[in-house]
Amino acid sequence: MTLPRYERGLTRHPLGDLPKGMRGAERSVAVPEYAQTAVGALITSWEFKRRAGFETPGGEPVAGQEGRLGTTVLGMHFAEPIRVVWADEHGFGYETRPGHPIYGEESFVLEDGRFTARSISRPSTLRWRLLTPVLRAMQRGVFRRYISSVESEIDRCRQVREPGVSDRPGNAK
Repeated sequence: MTLPRYERGLTRHPLGDLPKGMRGAERSVAVPEYAQTAVGALITSWEFKRRAGFETPGGEPVAGQEGRLGTTVLGMHFAEPIRVVWADEHGFGYETRPGHPIYGEESFVLEDGRFTARSISRPSTLRWRLLTPVLRAMQRGVFRRYISSVESEIDRCRQVREPGVSDRPGNAK
């Protein structure tokens, strides 16, 4: 199976035209000013992926770094080879490597008061292509965990900033 070429770092910016055969996904959430430093620190580290349920390489994400992400699904452990494509004060992005069930790239960016997780992908082999619906469902679940991690960090910052204040409708601030 021939895999489509794409420009490395493509997910660093809003997705436009995607290579034929690749699927894009993008989810974002507003990050209040008081939480931007904390969210920025979270998404520029592997802690972000750990909170989403992955084992991660050591150290911090650095462009060119190779490693493996690990996850367990239905009792089966998967080691997913990756290489960091870019990393800066706004986040980082990585591409999958041979042996990963998905071919593509994923990034996490905080800019202009918004956290955004983006990916372009397709199953990496014919075997994985047969499991496309399962892979897509898993990706959606992981993206929900990304957003939830950021929202939890925002909530933590809110509690530090305004102890005892709830954002539930009807509660005064």
